[in-house]
Amino acid sequence: MSDYVTPQMMSTLMTVLIIPLLGLLARSVIAYIKREIAGLEQRIESEALNSLLQRAGDAVESAVIAVNQTFVETLKQQGDFDTEAMKKSFLLAKEKALAILGESARKELSLVIGDLEAWLETKIEVCVNRNKQL
Repeated sequence: MSDYVTPQMMSTLMTVLIIPLLGLLARSVIAYIKREIAGLEQRIESEALNSLLQRAGDAVESAVIAVNQTFVETLKQQGDFDTEAMKKSFLLAKEKALAILGESARKELSLVIGDLEAWLETKIEVCVNRNKQL
């Protein structure tokens, strides 16, 4: 048997079979690593987006509660809460939410959401409606 496997045949086998197989294996490993990296990047991006949206929702809710406590409740107790006061409280909540968010979060949200103003207005209405039901 050893007469059939010469060093020259081993060299030929290495050149013909093993080296191309190593190339295919390397390609497969690289493709797998790229898929894993892409999946990880997507997961990180999703987590960052969810965190940003959660932060924005919390800012809106905090602003609505603060305006309700400091402005709306006082006017309601005095019997002065009318349509104008309602509009003013809405604008105060919107301004507070924007202030809580900060400039960088507003820029990031605008990129993700598009119309940040419309999103904030809708979120404020949702929070006010939810607080009324409590």
